[in-house]
Amino acid sequence: MRVVDSVLDLIGNTPMVKLNRVTNEGMADVYVKCENLNPSGSLKDRIVLEMIREAEAEGKLKPGYTIIEASTGNTGTAVSFVGGYLGYKVEIYMPEGMTLERIRLMECYGAEVHQLELESISEDESVAGAEVEIGTRQRCLELERTRPKTWWARQFSNPANTRAHYKTGLEIYYQMEGRVDAFVASIGVGGTLYGVAKALKGENPDVRIVGVEPASANYPISEGHYRMPGFSDEITGGIIEEMMESGIVDEVVKVTNRNAIEMSDRLVKEEGLFCGISSGANVYHALKVAAEMGPGRRVATVLPDNRDRYLSEKKYTT
Repeated sequence: MRVVDSVLDLIGNTPMVKLNRVTNEGMADVYVKCENLNPSGSLKDRIVLEMIREAEAEGKLKPGYTIIEASTGNTGTAVSFVGGYLGYKVEIYMPEGMTLERIRLMECYGAEVHQLELESISEDESVAGAEVEIGTRQRCLELERTRPKTWWARQFSNPANTRAHYKTGLEIYYQMEGRVDAFVASIGVGGTLYGVAKALKGENPDVRIVGVEPASANYPISEGHYRMPGFSDEITGGIIEEMMESGIVDEVVKVTNRNAIEMSDRLVKEEGLFCGISSGANVYHALKVAAEMGPGRRVATVLPDNRDRYLSEKKYTT
């Protein structure tokens, strides 16, 4: 058991677990990287630490500054955790309709959480973060322009996001001893899929990269919608657009809210993995890929976050 100097040293280097009970005979082995075991409960700890350290090194973020970010939950929690630990004031701007648990988690770390009005989402719909965050990004842009000593993290377009997950990709590659035939992950704002894909494709160009998006997305990436129409480059596009135009993603598929929830429930009950709904979406399609590939192959995916932020409501939120 390792001893570390700071809780920040616990970010990353998460374990991988082979799935044994939700899989079937005749399919490839499926492995999950347990990013829900990061200190604040999600893979976003990685990108926030990378973004903050880079901003500090470049002089964009200094003592006394306030960090702001637009988030549906996980990045906001990670900013609250890392930013608060490093002594910064943190403000998170969320669209309405996210679970109460997420707000409480951020507030526990000392952040101020502001909810912006959002058109109602039905119980059956999953949530594409790239769509519902537009209003909150606009608010962050306005604050950054008008308020001194304010730094907006910009997870959707910050290159440090992708760089952080390049490291995640290398971890996966070496943990699996180079035997990765396919990688499946929800797209979200793009950083995880793009960073891991770059690392894996760099080691083996034949690795199959599959992006997953909510079936209810209004502007599906699978249909070529890489940016929200009618908005400036400062609040839309970003990593997703760069990733899709690079051609590194082999295919993008849709997963319904129901399928994501059902698989996440199975992961908790059958595999003992206390993970969230996006984990269910990832594993749901990873199993499809594994069935296509057959025995002797290996499929990897990630468990992006913990179940603790979905206790009052289950919804596939990227």
